[in-house]
Amino acid sequence: MKKILIIADGIVAKHFLQRISETFISTNEYTVVTLDRSILPDKQPSNFISYQFDPTSYIKLSKILKRDFDDVFIIMKNRTDAEGSYQNIRRDNPVIRITFFNRWDIEFSEENLFNDQNLINVNANELLANRLYDFLPNVPVIAQNVGLGQGEIMEVLVPFGSAYVYRHIGTIIQNQWRIVALYRGNQLLLSKPSLMIKPNDLLLLVGKPSVLESVFKAIKQELGQFPAPFGENLYIYFDMGVERPACILNCLEQVKYLHKRIKGRKLVVRITHPSDIGLLETIKGMDSENVECIVDFRNRKPEEIIAEDVENYNIGLIVCGRDIFEEKRFKEIFYKLRKPVLQFSNVSLMQLKKLVLVLSDDKSMEVISATVFDVASQLGLDIELLDYEPDSDFEKKRFILNHYENLSSIFSKTLQIRQENRNPIRELAHEESFLQIVPFTEKILQNRFFSYFSTDVEKLYFKLSYNPQLFVPVDLE
Repeated sequence: MKKILIIADGIVAKHFLQRISETFISTNEYTVVTLDRSILPDKQPSNFISYQFDPTSYIKLSKILKRDFDDVFIIMKNRTDAEGSYQNIRRDNPVIRITFFNRWDIEFSEENLFNDQNLINVNANELLANRLYDFLPNVPVIAQNVGLGQGEIMEVLVPFGSAYVYRHIGTIIQNQWRIVALYRGNQLLLSKPSLMIKPNDLLLLVGKPSVLESVFKAIKQELGQFPAPFGENLYIYFDMGVERPACILNCLEQVKYLHKRIKGRKLVVRITHPSDIGLLETIKGMDSENVECIVDFRNRKPEEIIAEDVENYNIGLIVCGRDIFEEKRFKEIFYKLRKPVLQFSNVSLMQLKKLVLVLSDDKSMEVISATVFDVASQLGLDIELLDYEPDSDFEKKRFILNHYENLSSIFSKTLQIRQENRNPIRELAHEESFLQIVPFTEKILQNRFFSYFSTDVEKLYFKLSYNPQLFVPVDLE
């Protein structure tokens, strides 16, 4: 948790505080000191603490400074008040980083009071002049103000514990956003599929602003972000014309549990072909601030309903029962949406003991690796990898095994590797209470009759469907 002190007064400070309140960041805690409470946002988030007093009074400000702040922002309309606040902070803490809103063209020279290596001088007049300059014709635009200025271009520093570390760019699904380049050791490297991301790389991202916000969180946070970057909210689809009432009730109990484990996100429940009034009332009884139940009475096509809901509610994970997923048309709908799909089964999520992944193609295994560790973390499951090699040549998959071992070390997550020369589907058929993660490729759409004669473990996924299965989209183009 980053603790930030903001000394605020004036219209710029008011807009700054309003922007903070609108873009809630749970990992920051703000302490605001102001002369005028009218500049505070009407709706202050839970991580806001505000005080009203004169920050030029050292006696009053020193009580606040007893806390350990990581950053200080001074945004004042009066120069004397701004300089006085700065001096008071430096009396107690000579090294803390201070961002100073400079609207008076104060020069930071050797003789000046503000000759400070830990001071960031934000010259308001210079910023405005640069922005106006960008609107002149035939003038090259500098990187700072490229585009619409709405967040469609973003730089992200990759921390060591990120799920994106040691992954090739070509294995990262980039829907409505792109990694166009990265900076490493003061060197610009243009994006290419074979380029591997390393700790402390600075990624240059371009895409839809709302999508980039989700990607930023996924890169900066270690775990606990799934279903990001696929989306934000959970979605369960019920078709009373297809599913049995007992199956629907079973799915309801499991999705409630899942919603609790994946915290801070909305659950959208869609019901089609309503026929059982009692069951419909049970589902509608889930309506709350974080759960929205929608009933379709117009008998529309499922592909229209699901695609519309996924777009309108920023869905990141689709949930359904076996009765739905076993129908080919629904598999095709889900596949085209490029969203993860969790298929419930008779084995409840509450009974799960481990997460299982049968290794196949190295590239697809690398694509889903971040999701594997994130889901295992949120559901509290250990991870088991099954390496199937009929000829016992286990060195074939050494690269992907090393990749998972590295991630296991980074995230401090228990990882067990089982190497077999026997079909892992047969081995797992004798086990219960596990969640299987499967790459969601075109193989899943193939006719089961032909899959029975295949040795491809992905095509035989349905033989383990008595346990819940998570299908993660893979795009290797």
